[in-house]
Amino acid sequence: MAEFVDADDRLIGVAMVPLDDPDRALIEINTALDMGLGAVWISADAPGGRSPGHPLHDPIWATLAERGVPFILHVGSAPLSIDAPWMNDGRDRITARGGAEIIGSKDLTVIHHAAARFISTLILDGVLEQFPTLKGGVIEIGAGWVPDMIRRLDYAAEIWAKPEPHLAEMTRTPSQQIRDQVRFTPYPFEDVSRLVSESYPELYLFSSDYPHAEGGRDPIGRFTKSTASLSENQRDLFFHKNFLDLYPNVC
Repeated sequence: MAEFVDADDRLIGVAMVPLDDPDRALIEINTALDMGLGAVWISADAPGGRSPGHPLHDPIWATLAERGVPFILHVGSAPLSIDAPWMNDGRDRITARGGAEIIGSKDLTVIHHAAARFISTLILDGVLEQFPTLKGGVIEIGAGWVPDMIRRLDYAAEIWAKPEPHLAEMTRTPSQQIRDQVRFTPYPFEDVSRLVSESYPELYLFSSDYPHAEGGRDPIGRFTKSTASLSENQRDLFFHKNFLDLYPNVC
């Protein structure tokens, strides 16, 4: 990957690193970053049977924060499709399921669940609070679910502040932490203006997912239309400034 992206300054290589063994993961991350890769893709799961907010992972988050490199959750970080029993509806299926990029209508309704759980757990365990310069991107999983996740996190931090006192020690609400540190890519069929109105303009990034079908045939046109009611600055945030915030080392 490092060799491939080295041929073109426009490309940013992404390392894939499991976190199950934190010590080995940290070695691999440092090796990848020393080779010039610009992000680390991790699975949206509980690595090694631990929360991603477990203290054993602190050196990993600290390293990414110190080196200005984001962690990435991506489609494929968890199973893409809904479990088979939910597909047993008595209908014949025309479209095959289960391939690397093959999902159906029901799959779309749950594809974000693992990412939402990962980000929520990371925040409620205090990782973004502890490492305020750590950045994360949630890529190609859509963003229509993000405003509701933010609301639920703020509710959770407030309601459980007494029985879980570490929540009361946060200096920023979960919504502010996400606004400061996490970015998401909507699908072209999602209304970016509505997402911004329900949350924050700093959260969302343009993406095309070319050449995959879910990227659409005219992502620039569709996103231009769905951002038409935003201010000029908000459109600039969506189309390029939020990307530069996620990848500060590319400038």
